[in-house]
Amino acid sequence: MQHAHGRRIFLITVAVVLAAAFTCSSAAPGPFPLSSLPAAADRLIRSGLKDLHDGLYGKAEETFRAAAEAAPGDPAPTLFIAFAYWWRTIQDRSDRTLDEPFLAAVNEVVATGERRLEAAPDDLRVLTCVGTAHILRSQVEGMRRNFFKASQEARRGKKTLAAALELNTEYTDALFGLGAYNYFTERIPGLARGLLFMPRGDAELGLRQLKAVAESDAYFSTDGRLLLALICGSRDEQCYDDALAHLKVALEKNPKSPLVLGSIGGLKMRLGYYREAVRALEEALAAAVGDDVERADQRRILKLYLAEALAADWRLDQALGALQAVGDGSLLPARERKVFEHVAAEVSQKEGVTGVDAAAVVPAKNPGGTRLADRVQAALAAHDKGHDPEAFALLGAAAEAYPTHPLPPFLLGRWHFEQGHFAEAERELTEAQKRAENPPAWMAGWIELYRGLAQKALGHRKAAEAHFRAASEIRRFRSAERGLLELQAGHAPHGRCRP
Repeated sequence: MQHAHGRRIFLITVAVVLAAAFTCSSAAPGPFPLSSLPAAADRLIRSGLKDLHDGLYGKAEETFRAAAEAAPGDPAPTLFIAFAYWWRTIQDRSDRTLDEPFLAAVNEVVATGERRLEAAPDDLRVLTCVGTAHILRSQVEGMRRNFFKASQEARRGKKTLAAALELNTEYTDALFGLGAYNYFTERIPGLARGLLFMPRGDAELGLRQLKAVAESDAYFSTDGRLLLALICGSRDEQCYDDALAHLKVALEKNPKSPLVLGSIGGLKMRLGYYREAVRALEEALAAAVGDDVERADQRRILKLYLAEALAADWRLDQALGALQAVGDGSLLPARERKVFEHVAAEVSQKEGVTGVDAAAVVPAKNPGGTRLADRVQAALAAHDKGHDPEAFALLGAAAEAYPTHPLPPFLLGRWHFEQGHFAEAERELTEAQKRAENPPAWMAGWIELYRGLAQKALGHRKAAEAHFRAASEIRRFRSAERGLLELQAGHAPHGRCRP
C-alpha cells in the first residue's frame, strides 16, 4: 500500500500539472517580456485542448503535433503533446507504455525552453513552459514512486513559475500553477514535507488563486473548474455541493462534454445518488457521438460505468444489458476490467446467485436453479411491478428458509426504509448485519447508511452519526463519502470552496 506522503506527492504533482500545463499559449498585454506563438499554432493548441475536455486524447495529441509543425522550436506545442500523454497515463497508472514518449516530450520542452531563455531569460511564456515541464516530470517520478526525484522537480517547477509571477503579478497562468502548488503542499504531513525538502504552502491562498483563474475569462478556465471540483470533492475538503457546482459551471462552458458529464456521474456515485448518476452517464453516452475508434472506446467505457450505476440502483436487468453492450471484459484496460468484474459479481450477489463465476452472469442471466436466487428474483420482479405484499411475503419466506443469509433481511430493510417504516427497517437491517459475516462492500456500506438514515428519521442523532461514520470507513465501498455528507447534517465544513 502506498505511504501517505507518497500519495500526497502524487496529488501535488497531479494538481500542479493540471494548473501549470495550461500556461504556455496565452499572452498578457503590458510591458512584460512575453513572446508569442504563431497564430496557426495557437489556434491548433486551443482546438487540441477542446478535444482534451471531450476526453479525446489521441485526437488532441494529433492536433498538438500539428501545432508543433506550425511553430518549430517553440516549447509550447511539445508541452501539450506531453500533456496529452499525461492525461492517458493517469487513466491507468499501471500502463507504462506511454512513459517513454511522455518523458521524451517533456525533456524536449526543457531543452528547447532553456535554449530560448539563454537569449531571453525573462520571457514569461517560456518560463512558464519550462516550469510546467519540471512539474510534468515530477508527476511521472511520483507516480513511479521515486518521491525524492519528484520533490526535486516540483521545487524546480515552482521556482520557475514564481520567477514568471515576479515579472508580472497579474500573469494569471503562473498564478494558476502556484495556486495548485500552494494548496497541495500544505496538505503534506510536516515530517514528510521536511524529508522531501518541500516548502510549506498555503491552502487558502491556493484556493483563492485557483478561483481567480477559474472565474476569469482565461482560455483554460475550464481546467481550473475541474481542478477545483477535484479539490472540493476530496476527503480533505468534503465540500461535495461546491464540487458539483464547479462541474456544472465547467459544463456550461463545455456543453455536452462526455468528460465533464462523466465526472458529475462519478461524484454522484460516490455520494450514493445513483439515479442521478445514471442520468449523467446516459447524457455523457449520448454526447459521445462519432464513428472514429477513440469515440467508440469512450462509449464502451461509459457503458461500463453506466452498468455500475444501474447495478448500484438495483436496476439489475438494465445493468446486465449494459455489461453485454460493453462486450468482452477481458479486453478492457486493467482498471476498467476490475470494474467489469465487480459489477458482474454485484449483480450476481444481488440476485441471490451463489457459487457462480461472476463473468458467467454477463452473457445471460442464469440463477443456476438455486432456490434462494429463484425466491429473491421473484421478489424483485414483484417489487418492480408494484406488487409489494407479494414481494414482502416472498422475501419473508426466503429469510426463514435461509436463516444465515443476509440478503433477504437486507432487502426487507431497504424496502421498509423506502416506504418510511423506519423501525421495521432498523429491525431487518440489524438482522442482516448479524447474518453478514463477510458481506460485500456494497451491502456492508448500505446497511450502515440505511440504519443511520432510519435512526436519523427516528430522532436518534448519536446512533445515526455512529452508523454514518462506520459507513464512511468501509473499504472499497463506492459511496463511503455519503456517510461523510450525512455527518455534515446539511452544512459544509467551511465556505472556502464555494464558487
